Amino acid sequence: MSEEENRSAANLILLCQAHAKEIDDFPDLFSADLLHEWKRLQLDTYEEAARRPLTDTEVEEVLERSFGLDQLAAAVADAVPFSARSRSRQEALDLARREAQARRLVQLSPVPASRREAVLEWMSEHLEPVLVVPEGQVRVLVGPMGAGKSEHAGRWLEEGLEVAELDDDVEIPVWLYARQITSSLSAAVTEAVGGDPWRPCRMVIDDLDSLPPRQADQLLNEARRLVLVWPTVRVLATSREGVKVRPEELLATAAWPFERGAGLLRCVLGEEPPRAAWTPEARKLMNSPLLVLAMAARIAGGGRIDASPLQLLSGLAADIIERERPEADGQTWDRLARLAARILTSPEPVAAAAFGTDPEVWALTETGLVVHDEAGLRFALPLFEQYFAAHALRSHAVALEEAAGAHSFPGWRYALAFAVSTVAEETAEEWMLRLARANPAAASWILDEIGRSRRLLARRDVPEECSDPSLEAGWRLREPVQAFLDGFGACGPQLARHHEGRLVQWGVRLHGLRMVLYEAREATQPELVRLPDADLDGARAAGWASGTSFTFPDGHLERWRWSRDRLSEPLAQLLRQRRLPLPPGSPLERERMWLLAQQIMQIKHQRRTTVVPLADLRAAVDEMMTRVNTSVMSRWEAGSTRLDSHDIRWINARLAELQGEHLTPPWPLPDQRSAATHMIWQEYSPELTVTILTDVLRDAITGYRDLVTENFPRFGSALGLFSILPVRADGQVIMNEDGPDGSGLYYTLTPASSHDAPPHVALTLANAPQPLRSPDEPPMPATRHTVFRRTSDHLVSLPTGSPRPATNLAYTWLADDLKALGWLPRPLHFSG
Repeated sequence: MSEEENRSAANLILLCQAHAKEIDDFPDLFSADLLHEWKRLQLDTYEEAARRPLTDTEVEEVLERSFGLDQLAAAVADAVPFSARSRSRQEALDLARREAQARRLVQLSPVPASRREAVLEWMSEHLEPVLVVPEGQVRVLVGPMGAGKSEHAGRWLEEGLEVAELDDDVEIPVWLYARQITSSLSAAVTEAVGGDPWRPCRMVIDDLDSLPPRQADQLLNEARRLVLVWPTVRVLATSREGVKVRPEELLATAAWPFERGAGLLRCVLGEEPPRAAWTPEARKLMNSPLLVLAMAARIAGGGRIDASPLQLLSGLAADIIERERPEADGQTWDRLARLAARILTSPEPVAAAAFGTDPEVWALTETGLVVHDEAGLRFALPLFEQYFAAHALRSHAVALEEAAGAHSFPGWRYALAFAVSTVAEETAEEWMLRLARANPAAASWILDEIGRSRRLLARRDVPEECSDPSLEAGWRLREPVQAFLDGFGACGPQLARHHEGRLVQWGVRLHGLRMVLYEAREATQPELVRLPDADLDGARAAGWASGTSFTFPDGHLERWRWSRDRLSEPLAQLLRQRRLPLPPGSPLERERMWLLAQQIMQIKHQRRTTVVPLADLRAAVDEMMTRVNTSVMSRWEAGSTRLDSHDIRWINARLAELQGEHLTPPWPLPDQRSAATHMIWQEYSPELTVTILTDVLRDAITGYRDLVTENFPRFGSALGLFSILPVRADGQVIMNEDGPDGSGLYYTLTPASSHDAPPHVALTLANAPQPLRSPDEPPMPATRHTVFRRTSDHLVSLPTGSPRPATNLAYTWLADDLKALGWLPRPLHFSG
């Protein structure tokens, strides 16, 4: 074969580049016959493929794999995991309607099944105005348990659902439970909507207070950022009291008028309520839907309705459970209690796999009391959670002291109140004794939450030496006083008369319900003695320091209220005088030292100076100590200045630690004094004012912590500001001499980014108060803290020129916290 023939088209064969190059490089290895054989095989294969017709099955397979749009979408949907984007709009609308109906039915679970249709009809005829949440805004609906927050939010969402059904350019509303949001709010919304919420969209975040406060703060910050990024989105959150809410975002649930509550009561009962429902006490209970339902359950069961709101709610939970799930066994009840305990102690959602086996989880969800969804395990109603947490306490699955601990009490507070209000009277007294010793803050809050009762004091065993009625009555009062004192820190001995570290002897006499009580000057043993029947006026001369008479508190738990009231006045006096014990080195000691030194120099030398010579101060204190050591209590006065033995003993102990020749003031002196100034703050330049107040806030935060750790260590997270320590302070110094906004220090306290961060303070000058936080601020770290917080924004007068500005701020924060817990009867104000 010639080379021309060899390279002709007849000899052309299709080969890959690698094989073609190999043949070109080594032609001797590949004969013409071999190559012709390869070509023949190629042609035979082609002809076979061209002649073979497709079967019907093969045709269908080809069609299924065609690239039409519908077929491609279906194939992709089968291949990827399911998401909300996979639903058609109509399917999503149908699902949203069913979920809304399911939530409404769950809310009606307290109503007997036979009356639910009637109640639904009554509710439709007595609708309250739907909430208003503007586009691009966040609102938080706040109210107590049972005030109808979820019902209001549900109606608002259903209104949005009706709009979405009529307008395809409106997103289907989104309902999220707070614990369901495990990653970020933006991701949860994108998943629920099926994409970015670029169209108008309503969103509900229910049960915000089920999260620890820092997580709730973080979630609200995310919501604020969300409505800024997508300005047609509007967010409504629901929460019980305790979550930090900006004033412009707050929607408070209004108490129901009596007429509305009475109408619902008639509807649930299906008949006219008994006369007991119209007493003044019962009428006060008709101010929320859940309380009305609880009252209806009590009436239907033949029970008394002269109970506290907490007792009604606890009884309602029991009625619902017994009515709906009477077949549940004790093991299921114990698992429900264990679940409630896990939820209250865990900062994260309780995963089903971490809680128990599949059969155990199924047993819980089959009761209808527990919901298992992507957020984990939760109770269908917050009421059930509190009820079973109380069951965990009553069954000793959780120790009372553990639930009332310094860090755990806020999460357990309602469960503890449920438990104390429902156990037998003797058990309630025993539990209050343990609570007072473990955490006086918990005991005090529970007393206020339970409310007063008409029941008489349960009779309990008393020591043999207290068999006399007067001694028995005295022992019943002394026991709670001592228990409360055991729960306090260093200030405890200053709240009641002590001698050598022991509560002094009491002299008591009971005549009918009239109790006479005297305190000994120094005697401590025996703890109680009976006063003679006659000549009570001469008791003081017989060695008693002070005495009083009052009506004996014989109501259920009333002796605990009496004891708290007895201790709260000395506590308030300690706070007013600002002389609670402090640990060595506290910055508040520096201010007290300077103030006392100035007052002593005023009393002894009728002058106050910019510096105090330590030699003169020591000489004056030594002279005063001579009088202190020879008297029970000495006092000095000069104008408005008042000192007593406590002050002199305190400064005498601190003087031994001072070095140098002079005591200098804790804060810089004014730098721009002028005859034209009218206010003290005007004598300080703006630059010096900012410098001083930065240090004042830093010392106040440290001083507040010192006051709590030294005097109230067991109160812990029940104290609002202490619960979020460490904090940072951001604020503005306003110094307008003639402007409409005047002057002041406007600041906010927020959790610091690190748990071991020192107090950080950042102040700026401003002409008027400006927003202290931006919606774009980074979220706070998600850690557990208390709900006993108040608003964190403060506007106070400029404290420059005050001798103890840090002390006044620290005591103001502490007094606010103590009042919220019932340990102060009224607000306290500090100046000078």
